[in-house]
Amino acid sequence: MTRCVVSRSLRHFGALLLCVAALVGRRVQAQTEFAPTLHWGSGLVDIPAAWVSPLSGDFALNWSAQGLQTSPSIPQYQSSLAATGSLQVSLFEHAELGMSVLSKDFEHGFYGQLLLLDQEKFRGGKASFLPSIAVGMRNIGPYDHIDRLTLGYEQTLSPGGGSAPSIATDSLHQSFRTGNTVYGVATKSFNLTDFKSTWPDVGVSLTLGYGNGLFSNHGSIPTRDYATDATGGLFYGIKTDFRPTTNTLVSFMAENNAWDFNVGTYVMYRGLRAGVAVTELGAGSPKFVPGDPASALYKYTKLNFSLGWQSNFLALLHGNILENRVAELKKQRDTLLAQIGEHQQRIAQLQGEIHRYEAQNLLELEERRAQAQNELETETDALHRLEERLRRIESETEGSGGGSTAPSPPPPPPPAAPPTTPPAPPPSTPQNEHTP
Repeated sequence: MTRCVVSRSLRHFGALLLCVAALVGRRVQAQTEFAPTLHWGSGLVDIPAAWVSPLSGDFALNWSAQGLQTSPSIPQYQSSLAATGSLQVSLFEHAELGMSVLSKDFEHGFYGQLLLLDQEKFRGGKASFLPSIAVGMRNIGPYDHIDRLTLGYEQTLSPGGGSAPSIATDSLHQSFRTGNTVYGVATKSFNLTDFKSTWPDVGVSLTLGYGNGLFSNHGSIPTRDYATDATGGLFYGIKTDFRPTTNTLVSFMAENNAWDFNVGTYVMYRGLRAGVAVTELGAGSPKFVPGDPASALYKYTKLNFSLGWQSNFLALLHGNILENRVAELKKQRDTLLAQIGEHQQRIAQLQGEIHRYEAQNLLELEERRAQAQNELETETDALHRLEERLRRIESETEGSGGGSTAPSPPPPPPPAAPPTTPPAPPPSTPQNEHTP
């Protein structure tokens, strides 16, 4: 009965994904961002999404903790907290590589994803209805007996009888084979304003995929004891994004990770992220069975927490150089502004003198007026050269990330051309015809 319900849900979700892709078409505008999952690469709560950060050097550092129930009747598993950490980096807009540390004993697994089709590349074209498509791998490495919770190994004494501990597969996970898990996934992202401009500015993404290993392998444990809503490897989910402020992102997620239903949310501010998730919603409360260690790990609802930081390696490496360059350019800019102010003041004085000279109809002042006019032209040329240097420095400042902090002063209005015709000589006094 459960398989039938899940099968119908998958068909409905797939139909919804196709319908949305067809409806959005050319109107897709916003690109949704995806944070790391609880244990692996970019995605929702636990499932991957067909997305890679478009900027090479972007990285994400993530730590998550999952609460487990304990019981004295099952002494094999007495830890109440299972924590993992991961670090990933994006390369060339289409690749994501990372490593997960699965326990304090440093069991680890590598992972990677290749973005084959990016819906942003087709935005505005005839193929804009297509979703993003990616293929990837999880748990690449020697620890191929972990389960979907990244558990499966324990510390034991060295086989040779030494005192140094060694890491070995525990008794419950001997038959698990989850190494080199392969998956394929499609994701369609859009914004509600793409459908109607008056609707809220909310980003939505739909994800559908299939995988083996961590998505379908449950070792020798019966499926009914391992998960409540297993799908045989199919996973799907939905994510919504809200931006209360320019630098704040709030996301809500719901999914089926091929084993059970999960929901979660996180808040991200300037690269810092904190999230909470509730997993295995369909499993209910713990049902411990003495002598059955699987009942201590699976088939009950769990609470998860995560903390993360996202930034860019290249920006961190070159940050000091860029800051020093911006400071130098700003200093030059301030010096040029002071020089421009002095020249503008001198130009104003010269223009005043010229106006006074033009008002006097004296022949002997023409030479002084011409001298002042030449000096005015010299100062105006110097001002134009300084303003040109200022524009180049401001352009370089903006290119270096510093930006301009004040608008360039407007150039002074060109002075009015003075008359070039010398004033007429005063009329001569008429002579008396009869000279005494």
